[in-house]
Amino acid sequence: MRKSSVEPKSLVRDFRRLATSFGWFLVAEVVILAALVLVASPTSFAPPSAGLIVRGLGVAFVVAAANFAILPVLLWLRAPLIVFTVGAATLIVNTLLLVLMADLLLGAALLNVVPSALFLSLANAVAGGLIALDDDYTYLRFVIHTVRGTGARLDQPKDASRRGMVLLEIDGLSYERMRAAVAHGLMPAARDLLRAGYCLMRFDCGLPSQTSSSQVGIMYGDNEDIPAFRWYDKRRRKMRVSNNPDDAHFINARHSNGRGLLRQGASINNLVNGDAARSLLTLSTIPRNSKLQTERALDALASFWLNPYTFGRTLALCVADLCIEIYQALRQQIRGSRPRLDRRFPSPYTGLRVITNVFLRDLAVYATMHEIIRGAPVIYMSFIGYDEVAHHAGPDSPDAMNTLRGFDRHIRHIQQTIRYFAPFDYDLIILSDHGQSAGATFRQRYGKTLRRLIDDLTRADVRVGEEQATEAGHSFVQALVAELNAASQHLKSQEGRRIRRAVMRATARTLEGVEKRQQQPGIQGGDDIIVCASGNLAHIYFNSVGEHRVSLQAIEAEHPGLVDALIQHEGIGFVVAANDDGHVLVLGKRGARDLSTGVVTGEDPLAPFADGDLRRRAEQLLRLAQFESSGDLILNSALYADGSVAAFEELIGSHGGLGGQQTHAFILHPCIEQSDGNHINNSADVYALLEAWKHRGDSD
Repeated sequence: MRKSSVEPKSLVRDFRRLATSFGWFLVAEVVILAALVLVASPTSFAPPSAGLIVRGLGVAFVVAAANFAILPVLLWLRAPLIVFTVGAATLIVNTLLLVLMADLLLGAALLNVVPSALFLSLANAVAGGLIALDDDYTYLRFVIHTVRGTGARLDQPKDASRRGMVLLEIDGLSYERMRAAVAHGLMPAARDLLRAGYCLMRFDCGLPSQTSSSQVGIMYGDNEDIPAFRWYDKRRRKMRVSNNPDDAHFINARHSNGRGLLRQGASINNLVNGDAARSLLTLSTIPRNSKLQTERALDALASFWLNPYTFGRTLALCVADLCIEIYQALRQQIRGSRPRLDRRFPSPYTGLRVITNVFLRDLAVYATMHEIIRGAPVIYMSFIGYDEVAHHAGPDSPDAMNTLRGFDRHIRHIQQTIRYFAPFDYDLIILSDHGQSAGATFRQRYGKTLRRLIDDLTRADVRVGEEQATEAGHSFVQALVAELNAASQHLKSQEGRRIRRAVMRATARTLEGVEKRQQQPGIQGGDDIIVCASGNLAHIYFNSVGEHRVSLQAIEAEHPGLVDALIQHEGIGFVVAANDDGHVLVLGKRGARDLSTGVVTGEDPLAPFADGDLRRRAEQLLRLAQFESSGDLILNSALYADGSVAAFEELIGSHGGLGGQQTHAFILHPCIEQSDGNHINNSADVYALLEAWKHRGDSD
C-alpha cells in the first residue's frame, strides 16, 4: 500500500469489524451444519451429546474459517472468472472439508458428500453475502483486486504536486434532512467528516428546483432556458424531457463550452457530463449520434463483472432491498399511512427501486473508485436512490432516510480508496442538487389532476394534453442496458471473455424485462393546451392562441374565466403570466406582484414562499418567467399550513417549484472557504465556487 500514516483507532476499528464479521459467519455455519445434519438423517436424529456438540462447533469453526478465507485468496490470485469460479473453488474446498470431518460430525456413512458439499457451498455463499454486504474490510479487499488489475503502483508515494476533487451528489436530499441524518446516526462517515473539520453549507438551488437545471448549473455555470424537468417547445412543437437521453444530449450540447467542471475528468451516473473526458451511465452521452468529446468508461463497467465479489455482492443486496421494499410497502398499507401512493407494491416502481438504490449505486461507486485509482483530476458521481424512494414514500419517511445508510458506507469506501490507492490526494465533497417537499398530491386532495381541472374549465371542443411523467430512474436503467450492450460488444473481439460477456448480456436482458411497462400516451400534435407538470410546478402552453409566448389578455380572450378560476383554486398558490406590455405578474387570491417593477397590489402572493428572502424569490421567479421555453402560464401549488405542497404529478415527495425544502440544497466540504452560502441564489453560482476550490493550489 501507499505510504500513509495509519491511526491506531482505525486499525482497532478494522480488526473489530473483521472479528464481528467472522463471528456472524461462525454462527451462520453452525446453523447451516445443523440443518445439513437434519436433512441428511431426519429419522435417526437424537438429542446431541455434549461431546458431539463440542466436535460440531469445532467443525463449524474450521469450515467457517476456510470459507471466510477463500475469497481474499481468490482475489489476491486474481481469479479470472466471476461467481462461477468462486462457486467451483468453494465447492472443492467444502467437499474436502466434509470428507475429512464428516466422521467427526455425524458419521461419513450418513452424509452424501457431493450433494452435502453443494448445499454447504450455496448456503455459505448466501450467508457470506448477507453478512459482508457492506463490510468495509471485505469491500476494501475487492479494491485491492481492482488496483492490481489496473497495474497501478501501490508502493509509490502520493504526488504532492497534484490534487484532485471527488464530488458525490445525493440527489434530492435537503440541507435539513442531511443534518437530521447525521444527528440520528444514519451517516456516521459524514459525521466523522464534520468532526474532522468539514463544513456543512446550505445554498438555494433556485428555480426550477430539479436535477437537470441544477446539474447543468453546477457543471457549466449556466442553466439558462431550462424551465422545468419537462417542457414544451412551442416553436418546434417538440416536448423536452430531461431524462430522455436525446434531450439530455440536447441540453448538454447547448451549454457545453469546453470549460465544464469535469474537463479531463469523469462523469458517472449523471444527466449531463460537464465536458468530462470519460463517462459512464451519463444520459447525455448515451445516444448513438452523440458528438460529445467523451470516452465511455466501459472498462470500469466490464471489470465490475470480472471481480468475483462485486457482482455477487450486488445481487445479494438487490434481493435484500426487494424484501425491504415489500415490507415497507405493506407496512404503509396496514398502518394506513398518509399521504401515500395508491399502489406502491406490486408496481413497476418495485423493480425500479432495487435497481436505482442498489445496482446503479454499487456500479457507480465501483466506477468512481476505478477513476480515483486511474488519477482522474475531477470526478462527479450521483446517488439517485434517495430521490427515487422519497418520491414514492415521502422525503422524511424511514424508507427514504434509511437509503442514506448505504450511501454513507460507500462514502467511507471512497475515503479509503483515496487514502490508500489514489496517486495523489483528493478533496472529497458531498453535495445535493436540490431538496424535496412532502405532501399529498393535487389529485389526492381535490379528486382530479391539473389537466382534468383545465379540461373542465374550458370549452368542450378544446383538447388538453399532458406529458406523462417518466421517472429518472427508468432512464438510468435504460442507460445501463445500453452501456452493458456496448461493453459486451467491446468484449466480443477479446479472447477468453465469453462467460463475462454472457453474464453482461443476461443482465441487460433481465433489466430490459424489469424496465418494460405500459407506455402512456404522450403529447398529441393537435392539442390546443399542453400541461407540463414537474413536481408542484406546472407550465401551461396555449397552442391555439399563438406559436410564441402569449399574453394574459390573449389567454383570457380565448378562454374567458380560466385564469381567474385557476388563481382562486384552493390547491394553487399563484399563477405567473405576462401582460401585453411585457410586465411579468404573479397573481394570487388576494393580491398581485409585478415582478418587472416590484409593485405589490393587495397581499403579496409570493410572501408565503419567501423563505426569509422575498427579494430573492421574486428575482428567481422573474428569471424563470423570462425563459424562452417557459409556459404562457406558470402555476405553483399552494403551500399548506403544515409546510406541505401538492404535486401535480403522482409523487408524495416532489420538487421543481417553491414551497418547503425543495430549494434547500447543501455542500459538505473540507472548509476550503468559510461561507454560509447566502450569496448563492442559483445552482449556477456553485460552479464558480467549485472552480476556485479546484485551482486553489495552482501557482500563478
